[in-house]
Amino acid sequence: MSKRNVIGDRMFGRNREVIPDIAFHAMTGVMKLMDLFAKRSTKNFRTLSLKPGQTVVDYGCGPARYVRNASEAVGESGKVIATDIHPLAVKKVKEMIGKHGLRNVEAVLADGYNTSIASGVADVVYALDMFHMIQEPKAFLAELSRLATPEGTIIIEDGHQPRAETVRKITESGILEITEETGSHVKCKKK
Repeated sequence: MSKRNVIGDRMFGRNREVIPDIAFHAMTGVMKLMDLFAKRSTKNFRTLSLKPGQTVVDYGCGPARYVRNASEAVGESGKVIATDIHPLAVKKVKEMIGKHGLRNVEAVLADGYNTSIASGVADVVYALDMFHMIQEPKAFLAELSRLATPEGTIIIEDGHQPRAETVRKITESGILEITEETGSHVKCKKK
């Protein structure tokens, strides 16, 4: 094993999907800096085009960067379900719910790709800055598809992989159809 892999395994764990707590805290710090200096999450959030009354799933919500904006965008008649496999992510969402009184937000701890969220509830499912970490794209995309309504939109950001890799994974899954590509993400619908 190369020195780089040993360091990476210590920091992020062998399973890229479930990072150790220290890596989660480091990621949270980096994201806060990006938002403070470059307003990255605000700019990225605008590209989602959420509307009042929608139910949205923030899949892989991480440190809850988009939860408050999503709550405001869908309004009191909408709902935001923030889910992640990391307990610290769910804890962050719950803290945000309490701090800002977000009555239309629910935090859900996922078990692998499976969530306890009902099928066909989301008008929009978005997975931002995490698709590059997914080890089983077909299973992951099947869960996103399961969560969306028949007319629902599934938004996947490339993360730290080339767009061609994102498109390849989606196409090879046979689960979703790409309807639009933007500089920020790929929009899909169920096949």
